[in-house]
Amino acid sequence: MEPIARSGTQSIQRAAALLRELMVSNREGASTSELAARAAIERTTAHRMLRCLVDEGLVSHDPAKRRFYLGPLAYEIGLAAAERTDLRVICKPALTRIAHETEDTVFLIIRSGDDSVCVERAEGSYPVKTFVVDIGTRRPLGVGAGSLAILSALPTQEAEQVLARNAGRVTSYEALTVDRLRQMMLHAGTDGHVAMDVVNLHGVRAVAVPITTAAGRAVAALSIAAVQWRMTAAREQVLIARLRQEAAQLGRLLSRSA
Repeated sequence: MEPIARSGTQSIQRAAALLRELMVSNREGASTSELAARAAIERTTAHRMLRCLVDEGLVSHDPAKRRFYLGPLAYEIGLAAAERTDLRVICKPALTRIAHETEDTVFLIIRSGDDSVCVERAEGSYPVKTFVVDIGTRRPLGVGAGSLAILSALPTQEAEQVLARNAGRVTSYEALTVDRLRQMMLHAGTDGHVAMDVVNLHGVRAVAVPITTAAGRAVAALSIAAVQWRMTAAREQVLIARLRQEAAQLGRLLSRSA
Protein backbone atom coordinates (compact mmCIF):
# COMPACT_ATOMS: atom_id res chain seq x y z
CA MET A 1 0.00 0.00 0.00
CA GLU A 2 2.94 2.35 0.60
CA PRO A 3 3.73 2.95 -3.14
CA ILE A 4 0.05 3.71 -3.75
CA ALA A 5 0.02 6.21 -0.89
CA ARG A 6 3.09 7.96 -2.24
CA SER A 7 1.59 8.05 -5.73
CA GLY A 8 -1.63 9.58 -4.43
CA THR A 9 0.26 12.22 -2.48
CA GLN A 10 2.37 13.08 -5.51
CA SER A 11 -0.74 13.53 -7.65
CA ILE A 12 -2.22 15.93 -5.11
CA GLN A 13 1.04 17.89 -4.96
CA ARG A 14 1.17 18.14 -8.74
CA ALA A 15 -2.46 19.26 -8.98
CA ALA A 16 -1.82 21.89 -6.32
CA ALA A 17 1.25 23.10 -8.24
CA LEU A 18 -0.81 23.50 -11.42
CA LEU A 19 -3.49 25.46 -9.55
CA ARG A 20 -0.87 27.73 -7.97
CA GLU A 21 0.60 28.50 -11.38
CA LEU A 22 -2.86 29.29 -12.73
CA MET A 23 -3.37 31.76 -9.88
CA VAL A 24 -0.38 33.72 -11.15
CA SER A 25 -1.55 33.86 -14.78
CA ASN A 26 -5.32 33.58 -14.48
CA ARG A 27 -6.09 36.84 -16.27
CA GLU A 28 -4.29 35.83 -19.47
CA GLY A 29 -4.60 32.10 -18.94
CA ALA A 30 -1.86 29.59 -19.65
CA SER A 31 -1.24 26.74 -22.05
CA THR A 32 -0.46 23.17 -21.10
CA SER A 33 3.19 23.63 -22.03
CA GLU A 34 3.52 26.80 -19.96
CA LEU A 35 1.93 25.25 -16.89
CA ALA A 36 3.93 22.04 -17.22
CA ALA A 37 7.21 23.96 -17.40
CA ARG A 38 6.41 26.24 -14.46
CA ALA A 39 5.21 23.37 -12.26
CA ALA A 40 8.07 21.08 -13.35
CA ILE A 41 5.68 18.37 -14.53
CA GLU A 42 6.00 16.28 -17.69
CA ARG A 43 3.74 17.74 -20.39
CA THR A 44 1.52 14.72 -21.00
CA THR A 45 1.04 14.27 -17.25
CA ALA A 46 0.15 17.93 -16.86
CA HIS A 47 -2.34 17.73 -19.72
CA ARG A 48 -4.03 14.66 -18.20
CA MET A 49 -4.26 16.33 -14.80
CA LEU A 50 -5.59 19.58 -16.26
CA ARG A 51 -8.35 17.71 -18.09
CA CYS A 52 -9.31 16.05 -14.81
CA LEU A 53 -9.33 19.41 -13.02
CA VAL A 54 -11.56 20.78 -15.79
CA ASP A 55 -13.99 17.90 -15.28
CA GLU A 56 -14.11 18.70 -11.55
CA GLY A 57 -14.70 22.42 -12.13
CA LEU A 58 -11.43 23.57 -10.55
CA VAL A 59 -10.09 24.63 -13.96
CA SER A 60 -11.78 25.90 -17.11
CA HIS A 61 -10.51 25.62 -20.69
CA ASP A 62 -10.95 27.94 -23.64
CA PRO A 63 -10.59 25.68 -26.71
CA ALA A 64 -10.34 28.64 -29.10
CA LYS A 65 -7.35 30.13 -27.25
CA ARG A 66 -6.12 26.72 -26.07
CA ARG A 67 -5.56 28.19 -22.61
CA PHE A 68 -6.58 27.21 -19.11
CA TYR A 69 -8.06 29.37 -16.34
CA LEU A 70 -9.23 28.82 -12.78
CA GLY A 71 -12.71 27.31 -12.79
CA PRO A 72 -15.93 28.06 -10.89
CA LEU A 73 -15.25 25.52 -8.15
CA ALA A 74 -11.95 27.25 -7.34
CA TYR A 75 -13.90 30.48 -6.85
CA GLU A 76 -16.44 28.75 -4.60
CA ILE A 77 -13.67 27.20 -2.50
CA GLY A 78 -12.06 30.62 -2.14
CA LEU A 79 -15.32 32.12 -0.90
CA ALA A 80 -15.76 29.31 1.63
CA ALA A 81 -12.18 29.70 2.89
CA ALA A 82 -12.64 33.46 3.22
CA GLU A 83 -15.37 32.89 5.81
CA ARG A 84 -12.66 31.72 8.22
CA THR A 85 -10.19 34.47 7.35
CA ASP A 86 -11.30 38.04 7.95
CA LEU A 87 -7.95 39.61 7.04
CA ARG A 88 -9.33 41.23 3.90
CA VAL A 89 -12.38 42.50 5.76
CA ILE A 90 -10.25 44.02 8.50
CA CYS A 91 -7.79 45.63 6.08
CA LYS A 92 -10.16 46.82 3.35
CA PRO A 93 -11.11 50.14 5.04
CA ALA A 94 -7.43 50.99 5.46
CA LEU A 95 -6.71 50.31 1.79
CA THR A 96 -9.66 52.47 0.77
CA ARG A 97 -8.48 55.35 2.98
CA ILE A 98 -4.93 55.22 1.67
CA ALA A 99 -6.03 55.02 -1.97
CA HIS A 100 -8.38 57.99 -1.48
CA GLU A 101 -5.72 60.13 0.20
CA THR A 102 -2.79 59.28 -2.08
CA GLU A 103 -4.74 58.75 -5.34
CA ASP A 104 -2.50 55.75 -6.03
CA THR A 105 -3.10 51.99 -6.07
CA VAL A 106 -2.72 50.21 -2.73
CA PHE A 107 -2.12 46.48 -2.30
CA LEU A 108 -2.57 44.02 0.56
CA ILE A 109 -0.01 41.21 0.39
CA ILE A 110 -0.04 38.18 2.69
CA ARG A 111 2.38 35.36 3.31
CA SER A 112 1.46 31.87 2.13
CA GLY A 113 4.24 29.47 3.05
CA ASP A 114 7.29 30.40 0.99
CA ASP A 115 5.18 32.64 -1.25
CA SER A 116 3.37 35.95 -1.07
CA VAL A 117 -0.13 36.47 -2.43
CA CYS A 118 -1.98 39.66 -3.31
CA VAL A 119 -5.39 39.29 -1.65
CA GLU A 120 -6.80 42.81 -2.04
CA ARG A 121 -6.15 46.15 -3.70
CA ALA A 122 -7.78 49.57 -3.85
CA GLU A 123 -7.54 51.88 -6.85
CA GLY A 124 -6.69 55.55 -6.45
CA SER A 125 -8.11 58.30 -8.62
CA TYR A 126 -4.85 59.17 -10.40
CA PRO A 127 -5.48 58.59 -14.12
CA VAL A 128 -2.30 56.56 -14.71
CA LYS A 129 -2.99 53.21 -13.03
CA THR A 130 -0.25 50.89 -11.82
CA PHE A 131 -1.70 47.41 -11.39
CA VAL A 132 1.63 45.75 -10.69
CA VAL A 133 -0.09 42.58 -9.46
CA ASP A 134 -3.62 41.22 -9.69
CA ILE A 135 -5.59 39.83 -6.78
CA GLY A 136 -4.49 36.21 -6.52
CA THR A 137 -1.00 36.80 -7.93
CA ARG A 138 1.48 34.51 -6.18
CA ARG A 139 5.24 35.11 -6.08
CA PRO A 140 8.23 33.74 -4.17
CA LEU A 141 8.43 35.52 -0.82
CA GLY A 142 10.67 38.56 -1.27
CA VAL A 143 9.83 39.28 -4.91
CA GLY A 144 7.96 42.59 -4.99
CA ALA A 145 7.77 45.44 -2.49
CA GLY A 146 5.06 44.05 -0.21
CA SER A 147 6.52 40.56 -0.40
CA LEU A 148 9.98 41.87 0.46
CA ALA A 149 8.56 43.84 3.41
CA ILE A 150 7.20 40.60 4.88
CA LEU A 151 10.43 38.67 4.29
CA SER A 152 12.53 41.44 5.85
CA ALA A 153 10.41 41.36 9.02
CA LEU A 154 10.91 37.62 9.61
CA PRO A 155 13.50 36.27 12.07
CA THR A 156 16.87 35.99 10.32
CA GLN A 157 17.06 32.19 10.39
CA GLU A 158 13.54 31.79 9.05
CA ALA A 159 14.16 34.33 6.29
CA GLU A 160 17.34 32.54 5.23
CA GLN A 161 15.50 29.23 5.07
CA VAL A 162 12.88 30.80 2.81
CA LEU A 163 15.59 32.22 0.55
CA ALA A 164 17.26 28.83 0.29
CA ARG A 165 14.03 27.07 -0.65
CA ASN A 166 13.14 29.73 -3.22
CA ALA A 167 16.61 29.99 -4.77
CA GLY A 168 15.68 28.24 -7.99
CA ARG A 169 12.57 30.37 -8.52
CA VAL A 170 14.02 33.78 -7.71
CA THR A 171 16.41 33.80 -10.66
CA SER A 172 13.51 33.67 -13.14
CA TYR A 173 12.91 37.36 -12.41
CA GLU A 174 14.83 40.01 -14.30
CA ALA A 175 18.19 40.97 -12.75
CA LEU A 176 17.31 39.19 -9.50
CA THR A 177 19.55 36.75 -7.67
CA VAL A 178 19.41 35.28 -4.18
CA ASP A 179 22.38 37.43 -3.12
CA ARG A 180 20.75 40.60 -4.42
CA LEU A 181 17.45 39.68 -2.76
CA ARG A 182 19.29 39.05 0.52
CA GLN A 183 20.93 42.49 0.33
CA MET A 184 17.55 44.11 -0.35
CA MET A 185 16.04 42.15 2.55
CA LEU A 186 18.74 43.27 4.99
CA HIS A 187 18.43 46.89 3.86
CA ALA A 188 14.64 46.79 4.25
CA GLY A 189 14.96 45.16 7.66
CA THR A 190 17.20 47.97 8.84
CA ASP A 191 14.93 50.69 7.46
CA GLY A 192 11.68 49.02 8.46
CA HIS A 193 10.23 49.62 5.01
CA VAL A 194 10.78 48.95 1.32
CA ALA A 195 11.25 51.52 -1.47
CA MET A 196 12.16 50.00 -4.84
CA ASP A 197 11.63 49.88 -8.57
CA VAL A 198 8.93 47.35 -9.40
CA VAL A 199 10.26 43.98 -10.58
CA ASN A 200 9.81 43.36 -14.32
CA LEU A 201 7.90 46.62 -14.80
CA HIS A 202 10.00 49.62 -15.85
CA GLY A 203 9.03 53.16 -14.89
CA VAL A 204 7.10 52.17 -11.75
CA ARG A 205 8.18 52.35 -8.10
CA ALA A 206 6.63 50.97 -4.96
CA VAL A 207 6.88 51.45 -1.22
CA ALA A 208 5.76 48.96 1.42
CA VAL A 209 5.68 48.26 5.14
CA PRO A 210 4.99 44.99 6.99
CA ILE A 211 1.93 44.39 9.15
CA THR A 212 2.98 42.67 12.36
CA THR A 213 0.90 41.32 15.21
CA ALA A 214 1.41 42.20 18.86
CA ALA A 215 3.61 39.11 19.12
CA GLY A 216 5.89 40.57 16.45
CA ARG A 217 4.86 38.16 13.71
CA ALA A 218 4.83 39.57 10.16
CA VAL A 219 1.62 38.33 8.55
CA ALA A 220 1.04 40.77 5.71
CA ALA A 221 2.15 44.03 4.11
CA LEU A 222 0.70 47.22 2.71
CA SER A 223 2.23 48.64 -0.46
CA ILE A 224 1.67 51.56 -2.81
CA ALA A 225 2.74 51.57 -6.45
CA ALA A 226 2.92 54.62 -8.71
CA VAL A 227 4.60 55.82 -11.87
CA GLN A 228 8.17 56.84 -11.22
CA TRP A 229 7.73 60.59 -11.67
CA ARG A 230 5.26 60.65 -8.78
CA MET A 231 7.61 58.83 -6.44
CA THR A 232 10.06 61.55 -5.46
CA ALA A 233 12.21 60.88 -2.41
CA ALA A 234 10.16 63.33 -0.35
CA ARG A 235 6.82 61.83 -1.39
CA GLU A 236 8.04 58.31 -0.73
CA GLN A 237 8.72 59.26 2.88
CA VAL A 238 5.22 60.71 3.22
CA LEU A 239 3.69 57.53 1.80
CA ILE A 240 5.81 55.29 4.03
CA ALA A 241 4.74 57.24 7.11
CA ARG A 242 1.09 56.87 6.11
CA LEU A 243 1.49 53.14 5.51
CA ARG A 244 3.18 52.71 8.87
CA GLN A 245 0.32 54.45 10.60
CA GLU A 246 -2.26 52.14 9.04
CA ALA A 247 -0.09 49.03 9.46
CA ALA A 248 0.31 49.68 13.20
CA GLN A 249 -3.45 50.01 13.63
CA LEU A 250 -4.08 46.89 11.56
CA GLY A 251 -1.57 44.92 13.61
CA ARG A 252 -3.51 45.79 16.76
CA LEU A 253 -6.81 44.88 15.12
CA LEU A 254 -5.49 41.56 13.87
CA SER A 255 -4.08 40.71 17.29
CA ARG A 256 -7.44 41.37 18.95
CA SER A 257 -9.23 39.41 16.21
CA ALA A 258 -6.91 36.43 16.65
